[in-house]
Amino acid sequence: MKPEEIIEVETASVACDGEGGAAGHPRVFLSLKPEDGYKVVCPYCSKTYKLKEGATLHGH
Repeated sequence: MKPEEIIEVETASVACDGEGGAAGHPRVFLSLKPEDGYKVVCPYCSKTYKLKEGATLHGH
């Protein structure tokens, strides 16, 4: 079993495709929400995306 991979990001939405090329998975777009602690787990590959400490999100 692989250790949990945590990727720090500076945006409230991310795209994940498993980074495996043909061995990856369909590209999915994930949202980091305040009610989830600005953290989201990819349902395909289980990579965890977390808002980088000190990152500022800008509204539209």
